[in-house]
Amino acid sequence: MVTSEVTRFRQQQALQEQAAQQGLYGLAAVASHKAITARMQRGGDRILKLIAAGRHEEARALMEMPYWGVEEDNTTQQPSAVR
Repeated sequence: MVTSEVTRFRQQQALQEQAAQQGLYGLAAVASHKAITARMQRGGDRILKLIAAGRHEEARALMEMPYWGVEEDNTTQQPSAVR
């Protein structure tokens, strides 16, 4: 039936809107100041090592990234010369 499809679509749309609202305004995991400072220190150290190695373009690219390219879960692989 067309009516049930419209109803299902509207319900799905309402659920997606609710999920978006919770994502924007719901409870959020908050990192401690200490954890944020440590993460930014790692990013700064990585950038300084790139500069010292003469890799200025890579360092500039990291400085322009959010969080200086440092992922919270450290899933990204760093080049061995930068570690």
